[in-house]
Amino acid sequence: MAETLIDDRILIAGAGIGGLSAAIALARRGISSHVLERLTSFSSEGAGIQLGPNATRILADWGVLDKLSSKAVASEGLLIGDGMTGEQLTSVPFGEVAEKRYGAPFLLVHRADLHQALLDSARKLEGIEITMDCDVKTYEQFPDEVALRTLKKSFRGRALIAADGLWSTFRQQIDKGATLSFTGKTAWRALVNPDTLPKELRGPKTGIWLSKNVHLVHYPVRGGQKINVVAVVNEHWGSRAEGWDQEADPQLLMPAFANWHEPIADFVNAAKAWRKWSLYHMPPLRAWTQGSVTLIGDAAHPVLPFLAQGGALAIEDASVLSAILAQHDNDPWRAFRHFESARIERTARTAYESRRMGNIYHMGGMARLVRNFIMRRSSPQFLLKRLDWLYQYPGGAQY
Repeated sequence: MAETLIDDRILIAGAGIGGLSAAIALARRGISSHVLERLTSFSSEGAGIQLGPNATRILADWGVLDKLSSKAVASEGLLIGDGMTGEQLTSVPFGEVAEKRYGAPFLLVHRADLHQALLDSARKLEGIEITMDCDVKTYEQFPDEVALRTLKKSFRGRALIAADGLWSTFRQQIDKGATLSFTGKTAWRALVNPDTLPKELRGPKTGIWLSKNVHLVHYPVRGGQKINVVAVVNEHWGSRAEGWDQEADPQLLMPAFANWHEPIADFVNAAKAWRKWSLYHMPPLRAWTQGSVTLIGDAAHPVLPFLAQGGALAIEDASVLSAILAQHDNDPWRAFRHFESARIERTARTAYESRRMGNIYHMGGMARLVRNFIMRRSSPQFLLKRLDWLYQYPGGAQY
């Protein structure tokens, strides 16, 4: 018979960015948690991640940002160009301009470095326990507790926060109609050495280069020691495999960049090892919450990467959820319903805008020419102002 461990803590399924963020946010409000992770160890592999001011403001408040200082690159801005001609269409200023406007920096980091900073912070806080090798698939609810079971143990807590990502095993228990749909786009990623690229393309900023059915993103990570490159291509390949480590043959990617401006295409040619993953869309759930169980992050509201907000939304979720839980005297039944209503509009808008941007990036023909014309006439200040709704979000500070 499986051993049963009973306590009064909040159970958190998943020790990724969302799960660790939730544990940290709860601990800072005096709420204990037990994080259950299915992996036996954490990987140092992965892709880069862009952290807008809406995320870094929260991380700074938690004391996590200091742990990233040596690994992060402060972005000076966003450059958008035409991949076929190499023309710079427009730009968005970040750096001191954005930090003054939003009160927090825009950072470029490797996902593993962010995860390590969160993990180090969680391990130093009282009230957080992390247990590895816990592959939990289902939960069972009782009036005053939630039970999770693995092959070896059962865990009981007074509530469950499911932060188990895009392929959440708990989502179907809350919304049986939830389905993920392949978008027809796949993302290829690689890390390249800066010295293999033209000097003008190595700077501390994000470059986005557009073409029909394909676009390329690049930015420095690991303190500038590597350049993270992501190519998003319209193609029929779609795999449900989890994670970011599916091997990819670069010969299958090269044709998409055959007619690109040479210095930009150098990003693709410089990469020796590629990984790829399918991009999936999911309509908004009918519910994130069931009693004392709630979903957060990609488990609740997966978004496409075209606004660079997947990780940021999970961090926001953790901040808001902990504030609301404290506001409701640690009553998860009431707090989780309030949390869902507080977050659903923002996450739905972000998902919609991300998907729309992906379509704009891949325009061809006359639509591409019109897009380029509009971008040329859009001032950097105007484009930054259009991001105010995204980056000025106060997180849990509003509660």
